[in-house]
Amino acid sequence: MARMALSRATMLAATVGLTTLISACGGGKPAPVAVAPPPPPVVVAPPRMPTPPSNAMTAMAVPALRADGLRDTPMRDIDDNEKLWYFRAAFNVAALNCQNPQHFRIADDYNLFLKTHKRELDRINKIVEDKYRKRYGTGYARIRDTENTQVYNFFAFPPVKSDFCNAALVLGQEAAALPSKELVTFSARALPALEGVFDRFYASYESYQTDLQKWIALYGSPEMRATQAAQMGATVQPAASTSNGAAPAATPTGNPPKLPTVLPSSGD
Repeated sequence: MARMALSRATMLAATVGLTTLISACGGGKPAPVAVAPPPPPVVVAPPRMPTPPSNAMTAMAVPALRADGLRDTPMRDIDDNEKLWYFRAAFNVAALNCQNPQHFRIADDYNLFLKTHKRELDRINKIVEDKYRKRYGTGYARIRDTENTQVYNFFAFPPVKSDFCNAALVLGQEAAALPSKELVTFSARALPALEGVFDRFYASYESYQTDLQKWIALYGSPEMRATQAAQMGATVQPAASTSNGAAPAATPTGNPPKLPTVLPSSGD
């Protein structure tokens, strides 16, 4: 009996000890574990906002591409005689506007061109005049003056002045030295060469517009996005320089552009 009582006492003590051990190990709350704060977000500076080529305006319209792949400019849908007259207008603009030392001879070449080819230019002018008279009747002179003014202003577009003057320098020397009978044929290739200066700018400007829209979508403020949307709905036409170097104020327009009337008419 004494042995059984001892065994029971031993078992009771072991049970109490085990319960105490379990209570000591798992019964209390765990100590709090410190958690490090997340690192601050990495601030990435946005790339520089795109800028227009050749110091052009930030919002302007360029002539649209037609179905034939050509820009909708005053050079479209004209015959070879008109191409000669429009080349003469471009040469005139270059003589007035290209005033850097390397372009000084353009004015001399233009005066030589007028003197050498006076008879042929008078003949072409009469042909073009008769065409306008037949097409428009009594109001033909005003219409022709307006269209010639648009041609002058097209070639006086400031952002391409340097490239235009370089091209006019080469073509002007050639035109002054040609036999008069070759002027019409010459102008049929010279006019597109001059227009190519503008076409390259238009393509560059359209790339800028695309890049700017992407930049504003990614990095622009809500105000910038709203402004961009407004500009897409009402752009402004490039301003052409006047003969005295001033640029007329830009006005809202769409494609194709209507250039301001500021330069000499066909009689100059």
